[in-house]
Amino acid sequence: MPVAVLLLVAALVAGADPAPAGITFFGLDTTMLTLASVALMLGGFVKGAIGVGLPVVAIAVLSNFLPVPLLLAIVAIPILMTNLWQAIDAGNPKRPFTRFWPMILCLLVLIWFSARLVVDLDPRILYGLIGTSVLLFVISSYFRVDWNVPPSAERWAGPLAGLLGGFLGGISTIWGPPMMIYFVMLRLPKEDYIQAVGLVWFIASIPLVIAYVRYGILTAETAVLSLLACIPGFVGLAIGQALRKHINQQAFTKLLLLFLFLVSLNLLRRAIF
Repeated sequence: MPVAVLLLVAALVAGADPAPAGITFFGLDTTMLTLASVALMLGGFVKGAIGVGLPVVAIAVLSNFLPVPLLLAIVAIPILMTNLWQAIDAGNPKRPFTRFWPMILCLLVLIWFSARLVVDLDPRILYGLIGTSVLLFVISSYFRVDWNVPPSAERWAGPLAGLLGGFLGGISTIWGPPMMIYFVMLRLPKEDYIQAVGLVWFIASIPLVIAYVRYGILTAETAVLSLLACIPGFVGLAIGQALRKHINQQAFTKLLLLFLFLVSLNLLRRAIF
């Protein structure tokens, strides 16, 4: 699959030492700017193809080279804007909002309040728990364990997914897996899934950006760099969206499970070293 190949290329790139360059822009040399652009384009491509993945892919590559505060600042506005574009492009945001607003509300509340716990929790424990749960879900889905959420259970299952996602998001910025799993268990059609993810992820990214501004991560200078980072992110997004329209439902589900599998392995890696 093209996404798997691109992720493999990114992993190989991440293992290489970039050569020094004399020209700098916002404190980054041309080699780092090129690497950042490629990582953001790759992340945008994955997001366009399966609905999620820009921050996961970009951070997986660039965390090997950039300090965390700068990395978070670079991806902040691309996350916000690509999620907004995805929500608009899918059309009719009122429908997923009407269905999932209890989950969205729980997500926002927990993101805001659980952020205070960051300094008290060993992130390796968190990554291990998330990675294990996602890996178990992928294995059970691959071997056709029939997990689903009936309509009668949505009133409590949705808020539960939002609370779990918000808690994890506040202390790690990783709010996606619980809600991605929930959407898959709902058996959402491909485009409905993309629409729901675009809307929920956009709304969730708003308090994230506010928090980055509040804590001095996203400053006037880094905001310019983050805005420029939207360019490669949107190029990759457009390519991925064009590809997605030619993928059938079965192939889409397999692609989504592949992505979750790669995410789980990366999370487990971060839990160990």
